[in-house]
Amino acid sequence: MNNSVVNGTHEFVCEAWLGSTSGGIFMGDDPLKHSTPLLLLLLSLVSSLSSLFQALLRPLANVDFVTQIMAGIFLGPSVLGQNIDLVTKLFNTRSFFIIESLEAISFMFISYISTAQVEVGVIKRGGKVAIINGFSLFLFPYVVGSLACTIITSNIRGSVAKTKPAQLHDILTNQSAVYFQVAYSVLSKLKMLNSEPGRLALSSIMVTNCFGWGLFLLKVTFDSFLQHKYSKTIYLHTFTKVILIVAIVVVCRPIFKWIVKRTPEGKKLKASHLCIICVMLCTTTFLSETVGFPYIVGSVALGLVTPKTPPFGTGLTDKIGCFCWAVLMPCYVIGIGNKVNFFMFEQGDVITLELLFFTIIAAKFASIVLPSLYFKVPISHAVIVGFIVCIQGIYDVQIFKQLLNYENISQEAFGIMVVCAMVHSTIFTAIVQNLYGWVQRKHITYRRQTVQHYEPNNPLKILTCFYHRKNVPSLLTILELSSCPSGASIVSVNLEELEHHNVPLLIEHHSGHNDPSSMSSSRRDQIWKAFEKFERGHVLQENFTVECFTAVAPSKTMHEDVCALAFEKETDLIIVGIDNGTAADRRLCRNVLNVSPCSVAVLVDQGWLQDFKNMGTTTRNGSMRINVCSIFLGGADDREALAFAVKMTNHPCVNLNVLKLVDGENVSQLNDVIDRRLDSIAIQKFSQDTMNQYNLREVTIEEASDIVNLLREEGNSYDLIMVGIKHEESFQVLKGLSVWSENEELGEIGDLLVSRDLKLTASVLAVQQQVSSVVEERFMT
Repeated sequence: MNNSVVNGTHEFVCEAWLGSTSGGIFMGDDPLKHSTPLLLLLLSLVSSLSSLFQALLRPLANVDFVTQIMAGIFLGPSVLGQNIDLVTKLFNTRSFFIIESLEAISFMFISYISTAQVEVGVIKRGGKVAIINGFSLFLFPYVVGSLACTIITSNIRGSVAKTKPAQLHDILTNQSAVYFQVAYSVLSKLKMLNSEPGRLALSSIMVTNCFGWGLFLLKVTFDSFLQHKYSKTIYLHTFTKVILIVAIVVVCRPIFKWIVKRTPEGKKLKASHLCIICVMLCTTTFLSETVGFPYIVGSVALGLVTPKTPPFGTGLTDKIGCFCWAVLMPCYVIGIGNKVNFFMFEQGDVITLELLFFTIIAAKFASIVLPSLYFKVPISHAVIVGFIVCIQGIYDVQIFKQLLNYENISQEAFGIMVVCAMVHSTIFTAIVQNLYGWVQRKHITYRRQTVQHYEPNNPLKILTCFYHRKNVPSLLTILELSSCPSGASIVSVNLEELEHHNVPLLIEHHSGHNDPSSMSSSRRDQIWKAFEKFERGHVLQENFTVECFTAVAPSKTMHEDVCALAFEKETDLIIVGIDNGTAADRRLCRNVLNVSPCSVAVLVDQGWLQDFKNMGTTTRNGSMRINVCSIFLGGADDREALAFAVKMTNHPCVNLNVLKLVDGENVSQLNDVIDRRLDSIAIQKFSQDTMNQYNLREVTIEEASDIVNLLREEGNSYDLIMVGIKHEESFQVLKGLSVWSENEELGEIGDLLVSRDLKLTASVLAVQQQVSSVVEERFMT
């Protein structure tokens, strides 16, 4: 039985307590009269509907925000809410109390987690372009929107969507805002965090948010002065707000540092530490409301002072994120969906508001594109960033909800704003996804970038990338062998997974470089010093340069930095240093092999490759020899491996042996005739270039076991074995090896060379010739 009590303007509803759990329908009890079963049913409905909408919208652009809000709207008065019986069962007073309570908690946690990923240093790394873009994005949409709002309100009579003309300025202010957390979520979903447009967008929006938060705090303080008419009380209110912000920094920051010290390196947050963080979050949000701030200020401020180093950052998201998005988020979207009613929309109101929204969107787009073009940002990147800043998300919807709660807008206006945000976000996300894909396809090179086809008198351009520091010595040895006599142009990329930072970085190292803000600075400095020393050892050699970068990015998109640098530097070869069997290494190899603009070599150091440091001192007396073997079966990749091996013979330490494996069954298909002719030309060129100084031996192979026996007998007599990744399909004996292959990215022979069964100590270099060029190799000869 419900009892309603009216106290002034507030109505209080009291219901009898029936318990949180039900005895079950088999005990004659109605589960929906109890809070826990009712909540679980609503969560299940929203999750199921959201998954369904995700599947339906997958061809467009799978935006989580859109599909979740759609699920909430589907359960609201626009669709299922038309059924009175269903509304009575699912959306009674008890359910609304549960939903609205969890709605605020949901956004509190989501706001904190999103902000905890923000690294303020991204503003500095964005440079002057990001600062100008951010200021323009902060000011220009507001000014243009104000003019549009004035024009619209001066030409209409009455209200727009039951919202007074004066209140349209509140709508305008919130439509002009852009939120860093929204852009981060979208870019992460589209795997664009470490792309150039993604970095520029994040930096620009972060600058905009700094201006926005500063203006917001000033506005709150100024409104308080006006409200209290400059009385003495206002100084106390202002003082408490300042004290709260200072206290969050002074008190919470040391607690976070204490948690870091108590957490062993590489370990995740303990449950007790997580409880402390949750208590701090609830306390700061409660105090924010107490001193007159919106509760979101407390969660944002705490998120900004949260360290971006482990175990926080992505580790914190892993701990709390699942609960927020799987449990709290459905409660949030149910509350939003119940405020959206399509039957309240008037066509004229929709057109008027959409015209205002479109004007603001155009202003956002222009405020990014025009300054970017002035600073000579590529037009494709500027346009992509322009569309990114137009995407809206859950933060925008929460602000709309706040306007509705404070009765600054009507429910009809709120519904139109939410639906427009969903439609715009879907369209703009799809545009960004397809436009970025088109830009990536443009990076396909139209010239040969291979070792086989490079000009011998020019320095060989090589890019090396690696996860692990222990791969550096073996990579430097390969670079040493490849740089004689014409020099080399080397680009080194140290890869770090996105865990120490929450914003992707591409750091270029210079002399005297130091990165004290990063926990990985010592590792980076050691790697940079190794390459710097390597460069100093060739200071007298002409055409020899070394550039060092550190790429911090998600493992799934890390290859984009590698390939973008290779395209920009016009490299002939990418060498990927890996540890055999590591999942992250294998993913990196596969991605680079698929989209590389040039040839790729995968280096697996098994411990016997000589250290380059000793080469300069021992070459003179001839005490060091590096035995290199090139296995030649045929095909473009083997020709590239052979060409690279021949290039190494210019170094006085290298002794090369070529094993040409011949199929004993001599199986040949017609479509292999051109490849076989090119193989023959490559072998002849090898003999001419080396003047028959190096050993070339043909070995007949009848079955797969012959290859295994050959490598087992002779493999350990070499320091480095080079082989192509892909071979002719007509080579029948390889089919038996492919069945047992564990590392497909190395090819059948490469996988066999690093297998535990052979136990070889020779390092392996598996080579793939450039596949992205539109130039047909058969017309190159």
